Amino acid sequence: MKITSVRYLQGGLPIPDGGFYPAWWPGMHIPGIYYQLVVVETDEGLTGFGPSSARLAGDRFASEEIIREHILGADPTLIGALVASPYNMRQSRTPPLNVELALWDLMGKMAGQPVSRLLGAYRSQVRAYCSTGSVLSAQEHIEQTLDAYDRGYRAIKLRLHRDAVAADVAVIEAVRAAAPADMAIMADANQTQNPYWSRREALYAAQALEAMDLVWLEEPLPIYDLDGLAELASRVDIPIAAGESQYLLPAFRRIIDEGAADILQPDLNGCGGLLEYRKIAALAEAHVMEAIPHLWSNGLMMACILQAIASVPNASWAECTDDMLWPADIRDSLLTEPFVIQEGMIDIPSGPGWGVELDWDRVVQCASCDVTLRA
Repeated sequence: MKITSVRYLQGGLPIPDGGFYPAWWPGMHIPGIYYQLVVVETDEGLTGFGPSSARLAGDRFASEEIIREHILGADPTLIGALVASPYNMRQSRTPPLNVELALWDLMGKMAGQPVSRLLGAYRSQVRAYCSTGSVLSAQEHIEQTLDAYDRGYRAIKLRLHRDAVAADVAVIEAVRAAAPADMAIMADANQTQNPYWSRREALYAAQALEAMDLVWLEEPLPIYDLDGLAELASRVDIPIAAGESQYLLPAFRRIIDEGAADILQPDLNGCGGLLEYRKIAALAEAHVMEAIPHLWSNGLMMACILQAIASVPNASWAECTDDMLWPADIRDSLLTEPFVIQEGMIDIPSGPGWGVELDWDRVVQCASCDVTLRA
């Protein structure tokens, strides 16, 4: 079997009512939920698809020469060899890393099994948490939390990005008081970006949130401040989570070695792909730690995350991007079937490959760029 073509599409799904204003980018406006998609075809008629990190401009993309020289005509089952090629320029996160997820989908379809079962699945469902991304009033966050509960969630993550740390703590306290007793809460400070907290502010927040029995506190300090994160983790019992912006296994090894986090959060695309995520998860398991993937993306990426989670023993939560200003129905609108949360759990898709089907009419209709390279 040989790869005969590689197709890249990118586009967007408009968000109604003015779009989304992310907590981690003050002043940034995001009008749509965007997607980048890669489709790999073979000479035996099999096709695999997956999220991409391709950089497209007009009718060209950054990795065209690499794809032509090293991907087209290659055996698609040699995923490790293609991803580990010295030509992939790993240090800049550029392709052909972005073909890896499509190749896993292809492998699953060849075997007639979901990706997680090819890799030795540990579970068929996992706990889901509603991952929000807006900074709202306390009352709005309460309403958001109750709505998430009504839709099946039993956990929610709120952002900490107000001018004063005490104001962040007060909002979490209000939500905790109003939420059902079985609604777990996580908090995310996104401190690899703006605004930064001091180490003293991070300690104050961690101690206050620990008293409210939060599941974890995410990125309370910049990821480069490993000393500060390690000191904080040693002084509180609330788990410290971090790592969504880190790339490749050695970066996560350093976090572990420094004691800078209790929970690792590799991003499936950002950390270097599914193969790299599984290496990170194995290293975390050896240190009795969890490796819970980061997600802020569309429904296809969520399907990939779920398969990744099911393939390792130490990922007990699934992040489900779901904000009242970045709604789940649009998140999943590229899929033929939306995801459903029931009693706090989400099923691992059971179809071949990523286990989901794309609404190709909608994918093509919403595409702003569609490029195909052929052998």
